[in-house]
Amino acid sequence: MKNNKKAFPTKLYIRFVVHVVLFAFTRFFGIRKNMPGEVKRLKSPYLLLSNHIGFWDPFLVGFFLPHYTRFVSSDAAFRNPFFNFFLSRLGTIPKKKNIRDSKVIRDIVSVARQGGNVGVFPEAVRNWAGSTFPLDPSIAKLIRLLKVPVIVSVIKGMNLFNPRWSPHLRRTKVEIDYTLLFTKEDVVSLGEEDIYEKLCDTLVHNEIEHQHKEMNPIKSGKRAEFINHALYVCPQCHAIDSFEVDNNDFYCTNCSYSIHINIYGFFELKQGKKLYFDNIKDWYGWEEGWLLNAVEKQYLNNSVKEILHDRNSSVFHTKGKGKAEFLGKADISLYIDRIEIKFNEKGSLKVLDFEKLQTINPQVREVLEIYYDKEAYRVVGGRNGVSALKWEVAMNAIWRLKGDMTKLSPYIDSARA
Repeated sequence: MKNNKKAFPTKLYIRFVVHVVLFAFTRFFGIRKNMPGEVKRLKSPYLLLSNHIGFWDPFLVGFFLPHYTRFVSSDAAFRNPFFNFFLSRLGTIPKKKNIRDSKVIRDIVSVARQGGNVGVFPEAVRNWAGSTFPLDPSIAKLIRLLKVPVIVSVIKGMNLFNPRWSPHLRRTKVEIDYTLLFTKEDVVSLGEEDIYEKLCDTLVHNEIEHQHKEMNPIKSGKRAEFINHALYVCPQCHAIDSFEVDNNDFYCTNCSYSIHINIYGFFELKQGKKLYFDNIKDWYGWEEGWLLNAVEKQYLNNSVKEILHDRNSSVFHTKGKGKAEFLGKADISLYIDRIEIKFNEKGSLKVLDFEKLQTINPQVREVLEIYYDKEAYRVVGGRNGVSALKWEVAMNAIWRLKGDMTKLSPYIDSARA
């Protein structure tokens, strides 16, 4: 018997409310689209592929499209009751983050087969410095499987407007460029390698290069707020998680190295030996390499010392998409062979060995998600600005050294892949 059940149904009243909000939002912030006629005239179903920086990305790129589009999103977002209410009623397709998830492919195919449009972010995650991460090569297989037209959208200015590391918006120019990259006939005739190569050439954006050309001002008095989520290593003294933020400035509490972020988002030296980096992209790239090398050195020397630690963190636990249970305050430490969660009040110790550790990744603000033995732990930093990103980078170094390549985040240390 044929199954006529709608895949990922939506609620029209929720879609209407979101549309009204986005109509006002895009006009209030002056967000513009550049959309050719061939995209405007395109009929469903189609696949949308976009770069990914901010929280608003799926809402904005979907708002300007000619037909409603369901987006793929990390299942971690569904654990928040507020977001779960809206995402489930907008037909959002959940996916396990940094884990090969065959179910999400079947879900995407189901939506497309029923005439629906699907939006996917091939970087798999929001990028930290505005430059496109390497695209997952499996996206070419998905394109060939669906056999529908492919639209590419490139968001420009989003890393200045709504960077991943900050929950707050800053007024600046944001534009979204749309391209009909492949027609249905193109998808059928081209091979996977040709599809992937053309996609990589089109879906690319470097926010620093773009801003050097445009020099769009950022109208905010808190341009440095929460930048320590992304920048966690001091280039002068190499202290980890030592930065404090003060409006448009941030400084190292260990050596007093101090940086001012100017109105265009570039760095200026306030105090220190020299300006090591004048932008977030170069600093981000340097610190990733520095931490990877530091972890590798400890691993090869069989060090028994802590690699990383976060003190007085709040720890939550869940076995599914439901509400997480608060386990207590704890100190969390990374060693070369395990993660330890030591609870402060109970004095109990939870040890996570690397064999059952599936993935570890940063969420918004100071939140770290740990998937362990088919369960999820959520660790929230004990103070503002604690970087969860450093944990993902350090674990990638360990997994690579252990030869556990399936667990690697593809956007970290990609040059060594």
